[in-house]
Amino acid sequence: MIANNIRDWLKLSFTSGVGINTFLSLLKAFESPSNVYQQSVDILSQVVNKSVAQRILNDANSEELDKKVQKHIDWQLAGSGSRFIITLADELYPVELAKIAQPPVLLFAEGNINLLQSAKIAMVGSRHPTQYGIDNARNFARSLSDVGMTVVSGMAAGIDRCAHEGALLANKKATIAVIGTGMDILYPASNRDIYAQIKQDGLIISEYELGTPPIGNNFPRRNRIVVGLSQACLVVESAIDGGSMISANFALESGRDVLAIPGSINNPMAKGCHHLIKNGAKLCESTNDVVEELNLTVSAEITNQATQCTEDKVLQIMGFEPFTIDFLADKLSITFDDVCEKLLEYELSGQIVSCGGGRYQRVFN
Repeated sequence: MIANNIRDWLKLSFTSGVGINTFLSLLKAFESPSNVYQQSVDILSQVVNKSVAQRILNDANSEELDKKVQKHIDWQLAGSGSRFIITLADELYPVELAKIAQPPVLLFAEGNINLLQSAKIAMVGSRHPTQYGIDNARNFARSLSDVGMTVVSGMAAGIDRCAHEGALLANKKATIAVIGTGMDILYPASNRDIYAQIKQDGLIISEYELGTPPIGNNFPRRNRIVVGLSQACLVVESAIDGGSMISANFALESGRDVLAIPGSINNPMAKGCHHLIKNGAKLCESTNDVVEELNLTVSAEITNQATQCTEDKVLQIMGFEPFTIDFLADKLSITFDDVCEKLLEYELSGQIVSCGGGRYQRVFN
């Protein structure tokens, strides 16, 4: 069953000239879209522009608008209980998101809807990460999911994808992907595999109507939902002018905790994180830092996973920078062949990666 008030929410949302601010003003004045449609033009004009008021009432019985509303109702019904249209007035609507400056008045969702009520952390970062950033995104996301948090990101290429991948590797597979298109549009196409997995095990949400293409302005607005859903925002890797800095600033403006993972001083993709740390963001080296910042209660066995280290001398000496075989052999006073043997062993076990040019870098868990 689809309640009539859902139809009114959809109809008002789809009315030309009714953006988020106008919709919120109408809600404040009249409490519900259904009440809006009971008013006269003169009464509505006390809240919104008269031309908008006239359009709202003139379009109330628009056949074209009714078809668009029905299209979305049909989309929900076709989901066999896995698709949802959530209004700002619904109990399902996340409390954290309702507190931001411009909360979306409607959310379209598909997947595990219970994740909206879980403890959530936003993970953001560059679309062009280094191997270090990729590894950190996956490892932190998996560990955070294991300690009971839902990882929220934007399903973009780069750090977003890696954060979702890491969370899906955990037992709970708790991740929410906020997309900047309609729910029927897959973008980017390279994420087709993970899109399907998140729909099955996690949750995908959007504020945009069906058929909305990947327009550039939609993605910064999408980021306010990523952050707004979450208790904190973890910046994994970002240039000083990266889009993730917008998310971090929005988090600060919204009263959310901001954490950042430091990187090499020679890595331009770490400059954004370093800037945030210099200006008060919490330096994040392990899952423990997130647990402490958010006052989470978890077992010591789980929280220590991210900080365990090995006693092996080769791995100990490999920091955040790529190293050549010659450097390692000289530093450890062992033969070239012995270093090669060790590196092959660690590469096969996933503890290091080849960076090309005879250089290797450690993967930090």
